[in-house]
Amino acid sequence: MFMFLTILLASFAVMAVCGIMVAGLAPHEEKAPVVQPERTLVADEPTHFFASDAETVTPRPQIPLEVLLSHIERHVRLEQAAAQSFLSVPSAGSLHSRTESPLVN
Repeated sequence: MFMFLTILLASFAVMAVCGIMVAGLAPHEEKAPVVQPERTLVADEPTHFFASDAETVTPRPQIPLEVLLSHIERHVRLEQAAAQSFLSVPSAGSLHSRTESPLVN
């Protein structure tokens, strides 16, 4: 009989703990959010979006397209020559040597 009462009281304790947990995790009714009136901004001066940044930009001189193409073609020829020289005589020195082209990869 003592064993039966011990199991019965332990199960009641477990049931009480489970009931408290379920009651705590149950969804509660949320309060309706309070609607606030819209705020109006009154500005004395009209704002200019990025106006101060636009004034500081200085225009770059335009480089003719032919000049740019000639620089790119020269760079490609120099890189191809460097690759051919590495393929003909591969070495660590030729692999890590600086290029003669003024353009950087």
